[in-house]
Amino acid sequence: MIFFSADHHFYHSNIIRYCGRPFNSVEEMNEEMIRAWNSVVSPEDVVYYLGDFSLAIRPVELFVRRLNGEKHLIMGNHDLCHPIHKKRAERLFPKYFEFGFETVELSRNMEISGHDVLLHHMPYAFDEAESEGRPTPKHRAYRPAKEDRWLLHGHIHEKWKVNGRMINVGVDVWDFKPVPIEEIEKILKEAD
Repeated sequence: MIFFSADHHFYHSNIIRYCGRPFNSVEEMNEEMIRAWNSVVSPEDVVYYLGDFSLAIRPVELFVRRLNGEKHLIMGNHDLCHPIHKKRAERLFPKYFEFGFETVELSRNMEISGHDVLLHHMPYAFDEAESEGRPTPKHRAYRPAKEDRWLLHGHIHEKWKVNGRMINVGVDVWDFKPVPIEEIEKILKEAD
């Protein structure tokens, strides 16, 4: 089975407060998210992880191999292998393979239920702020240009689950569990 997930932010204690996560400590959050992942993903499954695994490299080393499934990373701005981190990214990029990711990419195209779908950490660049003349989103240079195809993403945490042709697969809107492809197919079918 195929799953999608994003935005765990392992060992990021402030994310508990920022996103209103129901945990008393970062250790509790880490262990509960690992338990939730492994409750739905088997060792034979494939998981496309759409970024922001951790703000540091040590949690990648500690946790990737504890998570079931074959894991493919679509880099997020908080992953230290992302080009936004320049020299550090060049140095740490190989570590993500060493610690258990099968592939590491900025984006990936995939066909789901006959739809051409983009996998990317960030939502499309065009949004309400731009149309209303407000400041453009942070990290705009790394956001994908708006297209008419479906986008699976993370980055925005609890802001939305589905917005137009964008589906947020972040843990904050999916009960801290990876999203099975059947859920994505259901959303695509309902939109047709």
